[in-house]
Amino acid sequence: MSKAPNFASILDESPEEVRAPSPLPAGTYLTVVIGTPVYDKSTQKKTDYVEFTFRPIAAEVDVDEDELSESGGLEGKTLKNKYWLTEDAVFMLDQFHEHCGIDLTDGESRRHRNDAVINSEVRVVITHTTSQDGQRIFANISRTLPAD
Repeated sequence: MSKAPNFASILDESPEEVRAPSPLPAGTYLTVVIGTPVYDKSTQKKTDYVEFTFRPIAAEVDVDEDELSESGGLEGKTLKNKYWLTEDAVFMLDQFHEHCGIDLTDGESRRHRNDAVINSEVRVVITHTTSQDGQRIFANISRTLPAD
């Protein structure tokens, strides 16, 4: 179990160097969906979305073990993924629900299914993207897969 950061202690430190946390290496991970889904709008286009948080619990064979160790391992790491609530993109939310083990033929609304996936296991594929200025690398969920 990760310990919550002590913000007072962090603010009292005088860092000798600034170090951004290393992203998880690219590859496939078994995760658990944690917390409640967050509903919001994008800042630029004001597109509605729902965002889920994932806690990785195991790395699969396509994840480089040395890179995983260098990134600090899985302890205390979380990932977030947004699903856009538009006609052209909502199929990805439906696929995510299926990958979490939800039966789409049961007649439940997407909102209900969003709550039903909390604590579900699901595999995620992480890919890396570079910031616009080329200075940072981000670990992003490119797709989900059933936990099997």
